[in-house]
Amino acid sequence: MVDASEQYLFQGYTLPVYQTGVLIIGSGAASLSCAIHLHRMGCSEMLIVTDNRNGGTSRNTGSDKQTYYRQSDASHVPDSPYAMVESYIRGGATHGDIAFIEAQNSLRAFYNLVSLGMEFPHNRYGGYTGYKTDHDPSSRGISLGPYTSREMVRVLSAEVQRNGTPLWDQCDVVRLLTDENDQMVGAVILDKTKLQEENHGLSVILADHVVLGTGGPAGFYASSVYPRVHVGSIGLAMEIGAEAVNLTESQFGIASIKFRWNLSGSYQQVLPRYYSTDQDGNNPEDFLSPYFSSWEALTNAVFLKGYQWPFDAAKIPDEGSSLIDLLVYQETQVNGRRVFMDFRENLSGKSGWSDFSKGCVASSALGYLQTSGAWADTPYERLQLLNQAAIDMYASNHIDLSREPLEIDVCAQHNNGGLAADIWWESTNIAHLYPIGEVNGSHGVSRPGGSALNAGQVGALRAATRIMGYGTPKAATLQSCKTQINDLIQYIKHVTEDERSNLQEAKILLDTQQSVLQHRMSRSAGPIRAHSLVEKALVDAKEQQSTLASVTGIPSVYLPKVLRLRHMVLAQVWYLYAIKTYLERGGGSRGSYLVVSEEGETPHPLLATYSMVPEERSLRSYVQVIDLGDSKSLQCRWDTCREVPSETFWFERVWREFKEKSYLNT
Repeated sequence: MVDASEQYLFQGYTLPVYQTGVLIIGSGAASLSCAIHLHRMGCSEMLIVTDNRNGGTSRNTGSDKQTYYRQSDASHVPDSPYAMVESYIRGGATHGDIAFIEAQNSLRAFYNLVSLGMEFPHNRYGGYTGYKTDHDPSSRGISLGPYTSREMVRVLSAEVQRNGTPLWDQCDVVRLLTDENDQMVGAVILDKTKLQEENHGLSVILADHVVLGTGGPAGFYASSVYPRVHVGSIGLAMEIGAEAVNLTESQFGIASIKFRWNLSGSYQQVLPRYYSTDQDGNNPEDFLSPYFSSWEALTNAVFLKGYQWPFDAAKIPDEGSSLIDLLVYQETQVNGRRVFMDFRENLSGKSGWSDFSKGCVASSALGYLQTSGAWADTPYERLQLLNQAAIDMYASNHIDLSREPLEIDVCAQHNNGGLAADIWWESTNIAHLYPIGEVNGSHGVSRPGGSALNAGQVGALRAATRIMGYGTPKAATLQSCKTQINDLIQYIKHVTEDERSNLQEAKILLDTQQSVLQHRMSRSAGPIRAHSLVEKALVDAKEQQSTLASVTGIPSVYLPKVLRLRHMVLAQVWYLYAIKTYLERGGGSRGSYLVVSEEGETPHPLLATYSMVPEERSLRSYVQVIDLGDSKSLQCRWDTCREVPSETFWFERVWREFKEKSYLNT
């Protein structure tokens, strides 16, 4: 239920003002799940607002076998949340209690999806058998194939429609609103179907609680596997000073770029050919083999790239799997060449090596392929036997792997950091703001593959529980946020005054600003990082903030884009500041990025350019927090990681705390 609106005048614009109990921003798997839990718990006053109900990462991404990560309950090997949490915290920079909650609630979240119609594969006894995934020693992964998260959105959307939760589509949130006590009171919405109206389709929604489920900073990078229909809006929360955590920790990996898709798992395990060309597609070169000592080392590295898909600085030395990523990066970003994976042909070796054959394949790869009944003469035939769905997925996007190679790059794929929140997924410093899904920075340096899907579902449950635990909401008031609304409208009036009649001119201006922003991040804050580049990028980002603040003459049709760019560059300043302070603290290569300097160590005899700064392992015990100080300037602090809970839970005490709801206050 959304209460009928009243009309208020702001800076000459008449805006409708609506009232609801809970405003949910975003229509991905986390947001939809939160709406379902709230409805089940008795919440009747909520509204979902989304910029595009068919957009988003949940609906438009996947891999060869997109993984959902949960505690194993169908294995000979005993598992428990205490065992599972070890995989979460192994990489460091993770609060133990939050990781434990994701482990403890994983089965509840998983079986909720099953109850809604997710047909995860189970054996004849009803057990949901799992498999090993990235950074996971156990078999906790499960999958529906390439489109696991899309299917999650499908069943969650169906339930939201069934229970009648209102959803406003084609609406951008352009400002979060807080009161003088840093408590959420709502948001300003831009209805993109009403841009030509006198108020440009602006309205205000007052709400007692705001759930932010808008995904990661997808529009940040030029080399990106995020879907083009998703940009991200973490800058909205940074604008109001919401604390952020571990912004340094992004995840990168090899992906196709014509159609954006992660090339993990089966795509690597069938040992496709890698080669590069010049920009015109000429002068092909098999660039991998010079860096490997034998067929066994090369085939083992490519095969393991399937299991170890994210770029990992620790897996470069000793001919590790991430040497593949580094060599692809060198070809594309340094040598300016194009790189392809070709399933029609096998890998090529060095001069003097034997021809590729079954006998030269590493035992790890050959054993897997033979046990899977997937050995054949070519990578394409092997992929047909191993995972036909991986072929069909590309075919459905007009790419025939039997006829053409895939152009690839090392792309941004996930942000392990994000907004800081407590054990209830409530912001650590903005009351009644709940960042859930990828926008929440619950992950540390590394995370098990598929754990992001679990984190979104668990976070949705926790946020809903906390919201309902507050009891009867206090009606948010307009008076406390009028200044913020007036300031936004003043900026919009400045941006749109003297609108350009030439739409193409405005489009080129904004497209150029976005391209500058994206290439800056790929160059300075991608998988290869150096202090001097980051420092310069931060200065440039601040200059771009000033540029966007002074832009004018933008036609109304491009108002959503200029407001989005404004938040993107604001967020980029936060991210670059976080990386800069991390490097100045002595942080080295860790997770999915390689830090280079003249004092570093060469990871390979033929790659002296990449002098690798080793990880400062003591920083694993800390979480980096970025916020706005009293002077409204960025500042950094290092919080000691909280331990995994170890108390003994006595049933009688737990029962009493549950009945009294006192557990909500801990």
